[in-house]
Amino acid sequence: MKGGEPVPVACTLDAAARTERVGEWHALVASSVVRVETDPTSVRLVLRDSDAALVAAASLGAREKACCAFFDVAIEIEPVTRSLRLSVPERRGGGAGAVRGAAHVLNLRS
Repeated sequence: MKGGEPVPVACTLDAAARTERVGEWHALVASSVVRVETDPTSVRLVLRDSDAALVAAASLGAREKACCAFFDVAIEIEPVTRSLRLSVPERRGGGAGAVRGAAHVLNLRS
């Protein structure tokens, strides 16, 4: 992509790797997430208060960004919470659908 060109809303993983990745997200949610918050353009996973949860979320978030470049991935560190946010700019309508799809696939509920 050249600067300024939109990033396609597409995942570069093949079917087997996508299935494995969904399993990784389920494992992260089960082991490291205390709350899930969603809005039309983002999923925010509020993490357990441990360094292991933060490292696991950062690792998975980085790998997700590598295969789904349209996601904005951020670690948020606040005074009492740490979280991983996957989001898309509001102007990327198809990306917002991907965020809703990700929440649905992971059975994430706020």
